Amino acid sequence: MVKLRQRDAFLHLAVWWYMELSIMNCELLATCSALGYLEGDTYHREPDCLESVKDLIRYLRHEDDTRDIRQQLGAGQIIQNDLLPIISQHSQDKALFDACIRLMVNLTQPALLCFGKVPDDPTVRHHFLQVVSYLQAYKEAFANEKVFGVLSETLYNLLQLDWEQRQEEDNLLIERILLLVRNVLHVPADPHEEKNVDDDASVHDKLLWAMHMSGLDDLIKFLASAPSEQQWSMHVLEVTSLMFRDQTPELLVSAGQTRSAQEKQRDAQELEVLRQKEQAEKRSRTLQRGTRHSRFGGSYVVQGLKSIGEKDVIYHRGLHNFKNYTHDLGKAVRRVPKRKQQAKDTEGKRRSALNVRLFLRKFCVDFLENCYNRLMYLVKEGLVREQAQQHDETYYLWALSFFMAFNRGNGFRADLVSETMSIRTFHFIERNITNYYEMMLTDRKEATSWSRRMHLALKAYQELLLTVNEMDRSHDENIKQSANVIKSKNSLVFFLSFCFISFFWAGPRKCCWLKPLVSTL
Repeated sequence: MVKLRQRDAFLHLAVWWYMELSIMNCELLATCSALGYLEGDTYHREPDCLESVKDLIRYLRHEDDTRDIRQQLGAGQIIQNDLLPIISQHSQDKALFDACIRLMVNLTQPALLCFGKVPDDPTVRHHFLQVVSYLQAYKEAFANEKVFGVLSETLYNLLQLDWEQRQEEDNLLIERILLLVRNVLHVPADPHEEKNVDDDASVHDKLLWAMHMSGLDDLIKFLASAPSEQQWSMHVLEVTSLMFRDQTPELLVSAGQTRSAQEKQRDAQELEVLRQKEQAEKRSRTLQRGTRHSRFGGSYVVQGLKSIGEKDVIYHRGLHNFKNYTHDLGKAVRRVPKRKQQAKDTEGKRRSALNVRLFLRKFCVDFLENCYNRLMYLVKEGLVREQAQQHDETYYLWALSFFMAFNRGNGFRADLVSETMSIRTFHFIERNITNYYEMMLTDRKEATSWSRRMHLALKAYQELLLTVNEMDRSHDENIKQSANVIKSKNSLVFFLSFCFISFFWAGPRKCCWLKPLVSTL
């Protein structure tokens, strides 16, 4: 009798939960329907459009751990079908525009920020991947010049206001536009959908080109260089780093330049190697398709390869599989502990379309000439005074290594990177490397994340040393003297030896992460 009552109570609870979910779905559907409708290229908003947007913001505050509201809105394509047409065609309604930007900032925030970390539970991980797929669909929808044109125009009009005329709502809108651009750029690429080759335009390239055609990149440079807009320095650095996420300084330096004979020969050799590899795989597949049954494969004596005893190994399979033979064949694979596994390299580098690379190259040149020193000073001061969020120093380390490498390849000029060529910068990076090493030893669960940060700091340290080497070879005596002062104030050999030992033995790592350190040593 007790079991029957427990079962009835459980069924009642399940029915109640299902009814609540259905009611929530109906409420969301009614709220989304009250926004308006798209007829052709014209969006007709309803009288309760603003209140409906505010209701959606309110719903997102009360979503559960699976982010059910976010998933339902993503499945309904609310950004593609409603919010983007609203801000494109009804931007004159300031209250509605502000509410839509606020809602889109919430919907486009990274999945890691929603869930805290990549979930281990298979069910929760499914919800995580579902949210990521919706974010990728949002990113593709944002690759529109008209959308970025509205955002750029709004941001331009706000920046034209003096500080006396600018209200608190205006500052909030500026910050939300920058956060929206950052969130959209942060969305990772879908490797299954974007099977693009080099020199082909990906979704990220289309997004960057839309930013360039709308003039948003010029506004980013203005925010980085204007003395009155220094409060946005961290946001600007985040957007800039995400713009160059798939790029390398070497590719941008060589963009637009005629290829040398050696480069053409190297490309031809790589293509020939790939062709020969494909032909070898094709021949191997042909040999594996035998006409006889596998039990007539025969037995062979492998001369020179000893078995457990004194005699040679006897091979009982077909010869076409012999190249895969090993003594471990048939043995149980030994499980490697997670803390000793090599970390997966998530840095995907590819060659973007030529017009995108040319625009990014010009952006780098202008950024170094007008923005780099001032922006890096402001960000560094915020990090030292602990005014930034946790782990924001990674953006500083990335910008230091990327733009200083670009400066070395694009006709080295020491004055363009003078802010980061100081003894304080060396000590700042050394302190971060030491901190990352200690956290790798103490926080074993997040050892991979700490090792990635340590790798980023080592790359920045390597770039500082390479820049000092360039200063040593300069014809200007003042630059040479500055390089000698930097070298005399830093115990480089001892510190790099410590880095090599600690980075190699502590936590998960990848072999390619040691390249900057080994080349520097």
